[in-house]
Amino acid sequence: MKVKDIMKKYVVTVDPKLTLGDAAKIMTNNRIGSVVVVDKGKPVGIVTNEDIVKIVASGKSPSKIKISEMKPVRKLVTASPDDDMLKVTRIMIKQGVKRIPIINNGRLEGIVSDKEVLLVSPELINILSEKLKSRVDRVAKPNEIISGICEECEAYSDELKNRGGRWVCEDCRNDEEK
Repeated sequence: MKVKDIMKKYVVTVDPKLTLGDAAKIMTNNRIGSVVVVDKGKPVGIVTNEDIVKIVASGKSPSKIKISEMKPVRKLVTASPDDDMLKVTRIMIKQGVKRIPIINNGRLEGIVSDKEVLLVSPELINILSEKLKSRVDRVAKPNEIISGICEECEAYSDELKNRGGRWVCEDCRNDEEK
């Protein structure tokens, strides 16, 4: 399957002169998790909800920081409309990104997110989930509590702990102890 078959063709873009607060409002109004930064018609970056949360967590005000002042965490990861979805899924895994702008001849033509991957190919999302889980396992400290899906009951929890290599919620940990 090709990227052009599943990509979202309508992409919300922002000017780098806007603030991160402006980007947050645009994302909220459009119920999306990212906006592509376009300067002089060329895609130059992406702002995600995770970027804005990091700014807030650092004690800075998103309404005072222009997108152009934001230090890029990584190079913009893109794909072509003619790329194979398996290839793009592998790029997402390797780069640790959830969204990839689709560029053709320097022009933004669409965007693919992990949601599109899930809709067209559930088996690819399983691969993506396993790779992302392994990244969390490498980063999370022993006895750390994280948010996510319990690997026992498959319910969302803000209190997952790693038990024997599996992330388990408090209820399932209590059941194990009984």
